[in-house]
Amino acid sequence: MSMLLVSALAHTTVVAPGLAETTYMGVLFIGLILADLMLIAALWIRDSPAMWTLTAIITGLAFLAYVLSRTVGLPQSSGYIGDWVSGPGLASIASEAVSCIVALWVLTRHFTRARQPSHVPPVSG
Repeated sequence: MSMLLVSALAHTTVVAPGLAETTYMGVLFIGLILADLMLIAALWIRDSPAMWTLTAIITGLAFLAYVLSRTVGLPQSSGYIGDWVSGPGLASIASEAVSCIVALWVLTRHFTRARQPSHVPPVSG
């Protein structure tokens, strides 16, 4: 949850420039901030595979968008190509990577445990 908070905070610094440069990117930043905050609340309230799956998907997509924006660029936005060391960018990519890895780890452990047969004591006759 702390990594989701870091991601949300990192993106608050780029909302205004995002809206000014390419409106859809600013809107996506706002959407990601809201998604991060809602996931924090949802994970706090209920630790469920559905919430961890959403966490993996959202943070994985945010990570992918960052990589694409720095390599090939996004539609109507090529100003970030090659800019791998911006402060908010590093904070966001690190927090998203950790969040996604943790979510996948939790899901793997959950599904591994769910598939294991429960221990049934031998029946004595």
